[in-house]
Amino acid sequence: MKNRCAIISGGKFSPPENIESCGFVIACDRGVEYALKCGITPDLIVGDFDSYKGKLPDGVPVLRLQVEKDYTDTQVAVDYAVKNGYKEIFLYCALGGRLDHLFGNIQSCVYAVKNGARVSVIDENDYIYCFGNSSLTVPVMKGRSLSVIALTDEVKNVSIDGTKYKLKDAVITNSLTIGVSNEWESDAVISAGEGVLAVIISKLGDDDND
Repeated sequence: MKNRCAIISGGKFSPPENIESCGFVIACDRGVEYALKCGITPDLIVGDFDSYKGKLPDGVPVLRLQVEKDYTDTQVAVDYAVKNGYKEIFLYCALGGRLDHLFGNIQSCVYAVKNGARVSVIDENDYIYCFGNSSLTVPVMKGRSLSVIALTDEVKNVSIDGTKYKLKDAVITNSLTIGVSNEWESDAVISAGEGVLAVIISKLGDDDND
């Protein structure tokens, strides 16, 4: 769709689920390798190419960055998507790998939401939906947990329905774990006011505990 932008980052590889629904694809550094591995030709390549040394696909514009820079490749790609009017951003291959880059990718999600976009971070084990001043309906997903976490200091007017543990117009903060490990009763409806909320859906393992 025209208003959706996909960004393939350079974290742990995971097949980019439903990327065909996006009208524009950006590959970041090692993300070029991941894109080509899946038969995807990106519309834009962004990177300093410290982690990808292979051949770049012919005819694809390249936003080449300096190795010594203020922002990560993924942050630059998110900024490009925001400034070009994309209201839905799908981030792939952005989890796993280096912990500092993982946190940096989440920070990029906060930046996007604060600038009017909604971000979905997708891999084979986790779905993370980042938004504010909006709502989200999540169908029952067996074998997965559902958590909500504040990515800003606080998120106001958080409501959760259709789950075992419900909230109504609550304020949640980024220093308490009140939203972790909920369970579905039916389709979950989650809404948030001011702030940036992450809804995290994770695959459960046999040894999961709190």
